[in-house]
Amino acid sequence: MREDPPGLFDLPIPVGSRFEPARLTQARVRLGVSKTDLATQVKVSPAAIGQYEAGVNSPRPEVLDRLAMALQVRPEFFSVGRPLARIDSVNAHFRSLRSARVSDRQKALATATLVWELAFALERYVRLPEADLPSVPAGTAPAEAAALLRGHWNLPDGPVKHLVANAESRGIVVAVRPLSEIDAVDAFSVVVLDRPIIITTPRRTENVFKHRFSIAHEIGHLLLHREVTEPTASIEKEADAFAAAFLTPASAMDAALPQRLDLAALDRLGRTWGVSPTSLVRRMVERGRTTESSARRAYQRLNAVYDA
Repeated sequence: MREDPPGLFDLPIPVGSRFEPARLTQARVRLGVSKTDLATQVKVSPAAIGQYEAGVNSPRPEVLDRLAMALQVRPEFFSVGRPLARIDSVNAHFRSLRSARVSDRQKALATATLVWELAFALERYVRLPEADLPSVPAGTAPAEAAALLRGHWNLPDGPVKHLVANAESRGIVVAVRPLSEIDAVDAFSVVVLDRPIIITTPRRTENVFKHRFSIAHEIGHLLLHREVTEPTASIEKEADAFAAAFLTPASAMDAALPQRLDLAALDRLGRTWGVSPTSLVRRMVERGRTTESSARRAYQRLNAVYDA
């Protein structure tokens, strides 16, 4: 009889393993706790925490128990014996560039390493699909990349149904983690040892249209910005453009969009295509069906009526 699959903090750990310093850093950074604050909680000096993380000394069993309690993991979490992924922030793409501090990004990346470890552990029970993202030449326009991906994934010309399931069937791990873990970055994507990972929060999933757009946005990053090391507003705009083109291709929108702004019609169309009326107003501007000033008035009306 098969064992139950592990949870995020119940990964297979050899009994009696030695202390792994990097695990302490990972657990501490994931909660956004400073060495000084952690030292106070477990009743040791900040220097001792630094020595544990540097591998100079190992904590005594009673200190290890206090560390585990303070960092909300089991004592065995700190043992060696399972793969430990390391991610540099330059390899990740974060939605909230302005509000996210370096510590916020490090906190989110610590969560991403755990998600990768869980996926790695799950492969003891199931074989996950290999990552299936086409190679996109540098400088490819977002709309071209979106069309390329639709073709590569053999998606029909119409709405993309079950976007998350489609992404997961192509080897992309999609995870929703608590706001406390990635609240400042909201959503982000990263590739860990050839495994693409997208992480978002319950706040994004409350609105299915926002959730779908966020997932498509992050897929855009995975395709277009693998070699980009400096996050900028321009690459966020490119990812937005990719998401719009992937979910609502221009050729299909030319046939489907109303000739004039009609919010009721856009609401119906949005439900068919799995996108918000707000995004369709933007598509109408892009396709020359309405003006920016009319779009601004439409946004105000939508904000008053919908969770747009």
